[in-house]
Amino acid sequence: MGIITFSVSVFLFSFSIVLFKNKPLSPMALFYGLWSFILFLSLFHFYGIYPPTEEAYFLIFLMLVFFFIGNFIMYFSKAALGKKIRIHKKNRNSGTSIMIKSVLFYCLVGCCIFFTVLDCIVVINALFSKTPIWVIRSWKMAAYGSSNPMLDRRSFFEEVFRTVILDPFGTLIPPVTAYYFFHPRKDKKRFIMLGLSLIYLLLSSFAGGGGRLGYIYYFGCFLLGYLTMSNRKAFPSFKKGKYRKYITVVLIFGIVAVVLFTRFRTGSGNFIKQTYTYFALSPTLLGLWLNDLGEVVHTNGFLTFFGVHSYVFRIFETIGWEHMIPEIYEISYQCMLDAEKFRQVGYGVANAFVTPLYYFFIDGGYPFVCLASTVFGGIVSKFHKAFIGKTEISLRSFAIYVLIMYGVFLTFIRIQTCTPSYVISFAMAYFILDKTDHSNLFPKMEESINAES
Repeated sequence: MGIITFSVSVFLFSFSIVLFKNKPLSPMALFYGLWSFILFLSLFHFYGIYPPTEEAYFLIFLMLVFFFIGNFIMYFSKAALGKKIRIHKKNRNSGTSIMIKSVLFYCLVGCCIFFTVLDCIVVINALFSKTPIWVIRSWKMAAYGSSNPMLDRRSFFEEVFRTVILDPFGTLIPPVTAYYFFHPRKDKKRFIMLGLSLIYLLLSSFAGGGGRLGYIYYFGCFLLGYLTMSNRKAFPSFKKGKYRKYITVVLIFGIVAVVLFTRFRTGSGNFIKQTYTYFALSPTLLGLWLNDLGEVVHTNGFLTFFGVHSYVFRIFETIGWEHMIPEIYEISYQCMLDAEKFRQVGYGVANAFVTPLYYFFIDGGYPFVCLASTVFGGIVSKFHKAFIGKTEISLRSFAIYVLIMYGVFLTFIRIQTCTPSYVISFAMAYFILDKTDHSNLFPKMEESINAES
């Protein structure tokens, strides 16, 4: 079943590449390419990793096929062809409104850096007391109410502010930086955002005990920015070489950073093993969890969309309205916590890489896996079709495009709709980021650059 599923994934990846030739990297191509890579690695069982179960492979097969069905229905249907999602509108904002958004954005960036510095102070004290790195990482991921030096320092209001505002907002900093970095106008915002974002990236990685996903996301935003804008002819031909050099330097720096942090966490000589297990683990861990989900109480979508509704019920719990919280929410919450439990996977223990299928299966078994995969594929395809149909790239639309791609990339770990901060990031992108391209330079690119020269 593993070889069949891998072959189907490679075929769908090839089809998506041909379909979107000469277009910005599509989320469909990323999805099938990622899973082709994962399935290929999972076939070899290196480092003693347990082989995935046949049921795990079959569920992945269903996800791939029904994701494609959702792509196909939405992309080729008359509804999708006849009506586009309106991502970009003519600017009707006043200068005052734009200035307020800009000031708010920089204030939130400052808050992100300030509170991350406080976390770094806790980490430095812990390192001096010879606390292991894996313990420090567990502090960052612990739920509020747990007791550890990082959480014990925070007040309730600080925790709410960080969880509801700063964590979702932090996800927007890399795409905004990448947008300004490749923007054709020579704007000082490019250097301001680059400096601030690098400070926040380094501090947050250190505060998290050497996390690598933040680096992958950050430099992935730059790669998407380059591919997107160059494919839309946003750069004159004589400028492409300059930006190609920039993106090459950025990606080299990103690879070096990931390698160094991997060595920092696991020691020298483990980089290849860490890379292999990082991606090959998902089918194995899914199969292990499926063995425990035979008698699961289906949560009917509450788990998959935990990030949409969970804060509502947490507010009820905080103000003492426990009677307003349904039992199905409590079951969903426990399943969220279970996904973080460590399991023996052959080479050692691992957690969290349960894939979207863990959430889909708990919500409704095989029927929900098929339905949710179809809806997921349809939404992604609908957005991408609207996005590639634009001749101008707004800051808001690019940030939302990056969030979509990030959610697709993280399917080797989870479905991102179960994460509240990810859901809130979309709302923040809509309300905080500008919906124009800031200058309408794209249609008049040559004229603007000639004027500068």
